[in-house]
Amino acid sequence: MSLGKTRGRPAAAPPPPLDLWRVRDFVVLWWAQVTSRVGTQISQFVLPLLVLDATGSAGTAGLITALEQVPYVLLAIPAGALVERWNRRVVLVGGNFLRAGMFGLLAGYLLAGGTSIPAIAATVFCSGVVYVFFDVANSTVFPRILPAHELARATGWVEGTTALTEVLGPALGGALVGLGTHALQGAGYAFGVDALTYLVAGLGVLCVRTSLSPPPAAVRTPLGASIRAGVGHLLGDGRLRRLALANFVNIVALGTVWLSFMALMKSEFHLDSTHTGLLLALGAASGILGSFCSGILDRRLGPYGVMLLAGAGWAAGELIIAAAPAPWVAVLGLALALWVAPPYFSTLYAYRMAIIPQEMHARINSLYRLLAQAGLPVGLSVGGLLLDTVGARAFLLLVAVVFLATAVTVQLRAPRAPAPAADPP
Repeated sequence: MSLGKTRGRPAAAPPPPLDLWRVRDFVVLWWAQVTSRVGTQISQFVLPLLVLDATGSAGTAGLITALEQVPYVLLAIPAGALVERWNRRVVLVGGNFLRAGMFGLLAGYLLAGGTSIPAIAATVFCSGVVYVFFDVANSTVFPRILPAHELARATGWVEGTTALTEVLGPALGGALVGLGTHALQGAGYAFGVDALTYLVAGLGVLCVRTSLSPPPAAVRTPLGASIRAGVGHLLGDGRLRRLALANFVNIVALGTVWLSFMALMKSEFHLDSTHTGLLLALGAASGILGSFCSGILDRRLGPYGVMLLAGAGWAAGELIIAAAPAPWVAVLGLALALWVAPPYFSTLYAYRMAIIPQEMHARINSLYRLLAQAGLPVGLSVGGLLLDTVGARAFLLLVAVVFLATAVTVQLRAPRAPAPAADPP
């Protein structure tokens, strides 16, 4: 039975697909996302390298990088209910402009010779606070612009361009760092470009014509009751609960992939920031191919089959990196791990939206993403400390075991298709 169909009812003919290129507001928002994500990928590449260079500690780099995700853990539950009451255009524009100002100030500070790690950490944390509300609005805005039957395809487009930004971001970040006479100055250039991308994205959202104001019912619903209803539904649905827990574990492990790859390149192969960025870009290019395979894999394997494939791919990729005798072999492992990521996330999103009541999409999606975002600081902080303790290769072996164990566990709890009815005598 296909997702979204009701057992026992005849399947209605699917509506004809839209030409998404002609849906103006979707294209505007999509390209605004692409622009801001390029800057985000630059910062996510530069930040751990900057802290690694300044402190020499992978643990400190992991903790500082994780600070941007901590506000999600603290604020996601009320943010989901609050964003339902606010004009999402204001949230998106304000989020982009605020982050442009924060990273612009950080760029000026570094270019002026500033070296304070606490100042960098404060900027990262404040950016994370803004990101909570921005992300909740951003993850629920497409249903206001597109019909429900187009959401899965639109998500595939988003995953594909996300993979593209994972190629461009590290390459640009490494090149920008290389322009400086030292790491702090190069990081200043990189954060300045990041600020510019947020500014352009905010201007793009201002061009959206569709009303993103909240419905009157959302404003009238008591905030506490809205939050309790969302939490109760997530905890009460066994499928959602198990998938959210498994996704949390996967995100914990995924949060360490780039950090462990960087640590391996630096500690054992002695590569500089520019070469590490280029290698990361080469590995991330496979994610673009993975995004094109998402629909095919979903149709052939189903959601739980895709989850098993992703877990096996991540485990195999980590094992290849761990055993790599040269950087180019490690890139092959990274490419395998990143190839399976877009099918996993797009399939999981489509399945999740199919089993969540439409009127609760924003609240439950924010709770679901809370668990995912909580996994990032856990993975970065714990992963950084373990990297310092056991080394990159042993740590990669441990992560491979986690990926495989999670995939097998999810597969064992997959819903089984009903047995066919017996033929009458």
